[in-house]
Amino acid sequence: MADLLVVGGGMAGLAAAAAAAQAGAKVTVVEKNRKPGGSAAMSAGIVWTAPDFETLRRVVPAGDPALGRALIDGFWPGVEWVRSTGVSVSERWEGQMGFGSAVRVDVPALLAAWQDGIESAGGLVMVGSPARRLTTDRAGRVTGAEVDTAEGPRELRADSVLLATGGFQGDPELLVTFIGPGAGAMLVRSNRGSVGDGFRLGRGAGASASRCLDGFYGHLVPSPLAELREDQYLGLTQYYSNHCMLVNRLGRRFTDESLGDEVSNQATLRQPGARAVLLCDERIRTAFAVTAPYPHGQVIDRMAAARAAGGRYVSARTKVELIEAVASWGVARRTLAATIDQWAAASAGDDDALDVARAARPEPFLDPPFHALELQPAVTFPFGGLRVDADGRVLDRDGGPVPGLFAAGADAGGLQDLRYVGGLALGLVFGPRAALTAIKETTGAATNG
Repeated sequence: MADLLVVGGGMAGLAAAAAAAQAGAKVTVVEKNRKPGGSAAMSAGIVWTAPDFETLRRVVPAGDPALGRALIDGFWPGVEWVRSTGVSVSERWEGQMGFGSAVRVDVPALLAAWQDGIESAGGLVMVGSPARRLTTDRAGRVTGAEVDTAEGPRELRADSVLLATGGFQGDPELLVTFIGPGAGAMLVRSNRGSVGDGFRLGRGAGASASRCLDGFYGHLVPSPLAELREDQYLGLTQYYSNHCMLVNRLGRRFTDESLGDEVSNQATLRQPGARAVLLCDERIRTAFAVTAPYPHGQVIDRMAAARAAGGRYVSARTKVELIEAVASWGVARRTLAATIDQWAAASAGDDDALDVARAARPEPFLDPPFHALELQPAVTFPFGGLRVDADGRVLDRDGGPVPGLFAAGADAGGLQDLRYVGGLALGLVFGPRAALTAIKETTGAATNG
């Protein structure tokens, strides 16, 4: 019998198990895929969040403030814990996603170090072992899980269970249920095995759902594209769209692009056909579309990569030619022309020219050639999940803890709303926090008993 059973072997799950093992607990991790890592292993390794609580609350005012405070308080100690493993951690920089503080971590090396620490302490990391159901005692306390293994079904017992299966972005049913119509057709730019296992397991044990269920993190990628391969996740992401104009098929702007590509990504899902067209001039393309989007990022011509992948793209010598080309894609010609004129007026200083205001003045649209790229939304993980408190206890509908059950990472929702304040950071901070809370509570219960 384990002190802690962790369901999921990605960033949150391995961080939780490693922290528990360091604290002397007996830990078992069950991972459904053939190797651990989850979405973290596919990432660029940027570990970041808001620099302080005030900034975080300004960016995600509808998120749970207790979770936000815990994230801020635990972030830099978490980074120092990563450094202590000996893996590469870069210098700190500011301005990630426009406001955040960040470092780049060698995530594959970190995941390997955590797994080695777990196993060196006598713990188990079982791959190809999906959890099918949580077990409970007569009082309703979670006591373990039924798991499929290579040797057949097994019941694994533990003092506490921590869910860290990575969210439900791979499940069209849950996407449509919570995010809305069309969400089930979005391309997935993360671990496709994250299909809501933790969410369903938790709900089956009496857990309630979090706030912010209709929000999600992702980025705009080229259209039409029927699938998104893992090797394309970063190269086809149009990070620079915050410097550009985005229009829908009606020819109208529909979002404040300056808030970030990840915000425009959500807005695009709710447009006709769930499509947008990005427009920019040559100056913007040269300054932002062919440069690294952040320190240590890929230097790649993202428009050229989009075209090579089959994306709908055009470059034109004049605005008139550009409008004609984009109109042939099904975008309203006259409205598009009027929108471009409004953008020009706003970039020249007319603050009332835009139908949809921007927090930052539009970049001029002057230098030929002019570029257009059709885009579609993609999902990395949902902002909603199981309802938890700041220590990772899973909560029921009355706000009380489900005894013996914890969650972290993308399985725990409610911190982020429309905007994004971190992904890997959630696993780094809340995985260990939940694991250590679980150990403390069960150790205390045993002592008191």
